[in-house]
Amino acid sequence: MSQQQVETLKAKVTDYKRYAFVMLALSIFMFVGILIPNEALAAEHQPILMGMNVAALLAAVVFHRIAMGTKKKLHEDE
Repeated sequence: MSQQQVETLKAKVTDYKRYAFVMLALSIFMFVGILIPNEALAAEHQPILMGMNVAALLAAVVFHRIAMGTKKKLHEDE
């Protein structure tokens, strides 16, 4: 494997880890927004926010798994 390919894989691992962290942070903020009592948040919007929260958590898990798979491939090829 060439040095350029190694650097590209390392960059991808870093990017996917960052994506996972951003999605995790987003889901935390959405969850806190659901917990804090707010008159602007109607009861019918809470299931939508919970669904978005679950989707953000699933995206974080997917990005983390992709990062770990890419990292494993990088170490196998070295």
